Amino acid sequence: MSSTVEVTGLTKSYTMGGEPLLVLRGIDLAMRPGEVVCVMGPSGSGKSTLLNIVGGLDRPTSGAVFVDGVSLDSMDDEQLAVYRRERVGFVFQSFNLIPTMTAQDNVELPLVFAGIDKDTRRHRAAAALDKVGLSQRLDHKPTELSGGEQQRVAIARAIVNSPAIVLADEPTGNLDTATGHEILLLMREMNAEGRTLLITTHDRAVAESVAHRIVHLLDGSVTEIEQGGNL
Repeated sequence: MSSTVEVTGLTKSYTMGGEPLLVLRGIDLAMRPGEVVCVMGPSGSGKSTLLNIVGGLDRPTSGAVFVDGVSLDSMDDEQLAVYRRERVGFVFQSFNLIPTMTAQDNVELPLVFAGIDKDTRRHRAAAALDKVGLSQRLDHKPTELSGGEQQRVAIARAIVNSPAIVLADEPTGNLDTATGHEILLLMREMNAEGRTLLITTHDRAVAESVAHRIVHLLDGSVTEIEQGGNL
């Protein structure tokens, strides 16, 4: 299930007000299969941009991302869509759930895009929600769920396609300490099942509790890589 992720010479720049803004400055990072890497840094350091490029949501200005030896840059838009749908699960700080849909319907969405039949979708979504402890909340909409429950729905959605890679952008950022701890336990369970995880966080305690390695970013550059506590 797990995948090797290699980032080489990655740069990303945007134009703002007619001036170039360099967000990533030659990032090099190799992740072993089944490894958990946390990226730490202040706002504006490039954490989310790095995650988006590894997830195929954005393309670099230069450099490359290789997953199991295949360059994402060699993929056209359709191939990238398949990569995102089948190989990667996304977890966001703001949950990104559709408010008019039930928990089960939200979790089913990736399966709809994958062309999975309705009965299989229902079964797999229910199983994913049961895995995150929400088997009694299938028919509840996001506004009827706590923040922690909404993030559990988002995690169920991220794993329903059995991705090899999970990318989590500040997954505990909007949660209280106790609820955040529960989410981190789910992250460790995902890793124990063999998934490779790349997580951004501002919180050192979060990084130390789940990461094999912690990558420090500042102004788009890697300043330090250290061992985490998940050894």
